Amino acid sequence: MRLRGIRGGVLLSVDAELAVDDVAASLAPHAAALTGKVALEVAEKVPFELLAAVAEQVAAVGGSISDVRPPAALAQVRSETVIKTGTVRSGARLAASGSLVVLGDVNPGAELVAEGDVIVTGVLRGVAHAGAAGNERAVIYAERILSPQLRIAGALAMGDPDAPDAARKTPEMAALQDGQIVVKPWSA
Repeated sequence: MRLRGIRGGVLLSVDAELAVDDVAASLAPHAAALTGKVALEVAEKVPFELLAAVAEQVAAVGGSISDVRPPAALAQVRSETVIKTGTVRSGARLAASGSLVVLGDVNPGAELVAEGDVIVTGVLRGVAHAGAAGNERAVIYAERILSPQLRIAGALAMGDPDAPDAARKTPEMAALQDGQIVVKPWSA
């Protein structure tokens, strides 16, 4: 087990390989540091009995478990929104670990990929993939969606190249509904 100071207490990294019978001996050298708030850092497969033994030993020296968290290496990286100003030209590919916002049009042949939402303040004529990491709640928004292909998570929708674009004058949103991508007016 490893111990390090954090704001408001200490962080105790619990090793899944440690035997329950060895918990007391492993924590004895750190007893003075465990008298306050203790956060536990645990790997995915730490047995509950091991956590209970650690909590019991911490309580025995006068401390308390404040929270349990995954190892820092496994903590998810915070996603960021990417904002592109101007037209996205044919052949360009934009990707984002969060949402992707385009302040302009997206030409045919361009590709937008985001783990979050795709938002276009102009006309979307290129390919758009929202929820690329499997987020089924992601949406695609544009002033007009004239895309040949939309993807949300694992779902795919092909556009109708013969659809009259003059009929669509209001902002539109594409979202998953019962596993299918549905494009509807933004106001609905």
